[in-house]
Amino acid sequence: MKLYIGTDGGGTKTRTIAVSADGICRGGALAGASNPNSVGAETAFKNLIFAVSSAAKSAGVAPDFATGFFGISGVNDAATARKFRENLLKNRDVKFENLLVENDTRSLCAAAFGVKSGIVLIAGTGSKCYGRTADGREWETGGYDFHVSDEASAFDLARRGLIAAVRSADGRGEKTLLQETLFRELQISEVGQISQRLHQDSLKNPGKPMTKDEIAALAVFVDKAFLTGDAVAKRILEGAMGDLVTMVATVARKLEIAPDKIELGITGGVVLHEPCATLFRQAAARAFPGCRIFSPELPPVVGAAIRALVLGGVEITPAIVENLKNSFAKN
Repeated sequence: MKLYIGTDGGGTKTRTIAVSADGICRGGALAGASNPNSVGAETAFKNLIFAVSSAAKSAGVAPDFATGFFGISGVNDAATARKFRENLLKNRDVKFENLLVENDTRSLCAAAFGVKSGIVLIAGTGSKCYGRTADGREWETGGYDFHVSDEASAFDLARRGLIAAVRSADGRGEKTLLQETLFRELQISEVGQISQRLHQDSLKNPGKPMTKDEIAALAVFVDKAFLTGDAVAKRILEGAMGDLVTMVATVARKLEIAPDKIELGITGGVVLHEPCATLFRQAAARAFPGCRIFSPELPPVVGAAIRALVLGGVEITPAIVENLKNSFAKN
């Protein structure tokens, strides 16, 4: 019995499951990060091979699979996806009759909608929006790294908060509680110290720059300032939620999905936790009256398995989805 591999690769871990054609999860594995932008292409590839081999071992079979679908964060272009696919196909430790490598938003979309039409929005440490129609058309917005995009991500919210705090401190901007809260969190007393903290002397890793995740964690202080009624924090969060709505609106327009027909699956700490959860839903309701917003019940790795089954010519029936749901929960 040949199995199908679904893999969800991220910046901190990689999760893989091996499923049979009836949708039953036969084995699974966890490995290190496989986002090439986080750990480099070589380490990412090694972790993918380890995850796939371990999933086969867990299932009690040789690592010889019908198909595989790899949804990997950081794989944002065709050339990178092609290189990963070619390396996986020629690797001697695992074998696939066919496989696809795409961005992890594809796995999330399949987890949320199966093979039906829908849009997914990720807003956590980073942000990205992706939509796919039942006939295979697709479009995506955002997610081009925190240097140029990732609007309304935790990193972006923290960056906006830091900018507002600096402007408040040097007199260019409106006074805001963010100056006090963020300066206290960074353990600085004057605005001139902020560059040193960011680039030379992280609190968690003295003598080194603050990491992306450390900076993103500062977003919580924008939330706290908002909850106290701070006007600047309010504008930051409302503006950021407006950016997310624009991302969704663009995908819907490109895929010719009417506003009242939008089915939107959301994930990520920014849009799932307050106060942004409510602010985003309010902004989306104004922009897309009648749309349905929900958090996908199935994790992205199950969506990757669905894509692998489709790649192998398996028709995705309600029974298969139910088998995936129930058997995954037991692993």
